[in-house]
This record gives sequence, structure tokens and C-alpha cells, in this order.
Amino acid sequence: EEKARAAVAHAREWGVQLVTKAFREELGFTLDEAVSALMLDGLRYKPCTVCGVFRRYLLNRAALELGADKLATAHNLDDEAQAFLMNAVQANLLSIAREGPRSEMVHEKLVPRVKPFYFIPEKEVLTYALLHGIESPQVECPYIVYSLRHPLRRWLNEVAEQDPGAKHKIIALKNSLTPFLERGGPFRSCRACGMPSSGEICKACQLRRYVEDLLANR
Repeated sequence: EEKARAAVAHAREWGVQLVTKAFREELGFTLDEAVSALMLDGLRYKPCTVCGVFRRYLLNRAALELGADKLATAHNLDDEAQAFLMNAVQANLLSIAREGPRSEMVHEKLVPRVKPFYFIPEKEVLTYALLHGIESPQVECPYIVYSLRHPLRRWLNEVAEQDPGAKHKIIALKNSLTPFLERGGPFRSCRACGMPSSGEICKACQLRRYVEDLLANR
């Protein structure tokens, strides 16, 4: 909420349109409610998985509603290096193959993404923001302890202290591997919502139904 208020303030200051989407309004439940229900069922899905699936779904839907031809996200070098390590640990070659500084049009309802900060370290992004008076509350996600990203980020930062170019090298390795990896089959339309999906029902609809069932049976 603090970061959302900061975003509203900056948008007002810069005179730009700010479009917001809330889980409660779009999905019928909050992330906290979803995580509480998941915990009662043995945490089959981690909070980061649930948040990530729904966040990407709503970002894409908002981009479609706005008629955007590109969706830019603020993922930086640190984010991408961490994501690569997470996917490598989980042997998720498909995600490694699909993630990059930009994506192509693979479905009429999937807005191509671009990542302008893909090769820029987190510290440089933060330094630029502070020098230009762009401040954001330093609030950490309360569910970070459940994330594989958390220990990998710590480890990667320790490695980077000894080898300042480590994060760049990891991304260079990823980008050299990507051309040799299978990107999976074509996307189809989700039978439930019509949005892009690799199967009959998209992951967002599957998770939403699962969470709704858990909440209904609590």
C-alpha cells in the first residue's frame, strides 16, 4: 500500500496516467486471503507463484484494455540473473528459453513485452532514482521467506562482491544458451477466459478456481 501511494504521488507530479488493478476487484480475493487459504492446504503453491501468475495476467489484460502494442516492465539485471538461477535450479528450460529483453507477438491477446532495464544493475537504477528525487518506500514483501529468489539473491550479491561482473556474466550465459533451447508449442486461447494459454485452461484460471474452492471450503 505504501508503494502504491508513492506511485500515485509520482504520477500526479509528472502528469502521467496511472492505471491500477487490484486482486480484490479483478479476482474477488486479495493476495493475503489467497495465501491464508493456501496455507490451510499445505501451501501447494508458493505465494510468489500465485502473485506472479495473477500479476502477469492482470498486466497483460490492462495492456490490452489500453490498446498498447508493447508492455514495458522494470525488471533489471539483478532480477533477470536471479530468475535465470531460479529456473536453472528448477530445471525449467522452457522459462529460460522464453525470457529475454523483449518478446515477440505469439498470440493476438498477448501484448509483447520489453524490459528497458534488462542489462542495468539494480544499484544503478536505485542511484539514478535517488539522484532525481524519485523515492519509493523500502518495503519488503512479507512472503519473501517462502521464495527461492530470496536465498539466491543473497548468494548472488555475495558472489558479486568478489566478482563485480558476475551478474553480467550470468545473463551473457543465459543469452548464449537461449537459441539452443526449445520455446514450446504455440499458444492457444484459454477455454475459460479467452486469454493466451499453453493448455486448454490458462494458469491464472486454474489458480483462481483452486483458490476460490479453498476459500469457499474454509
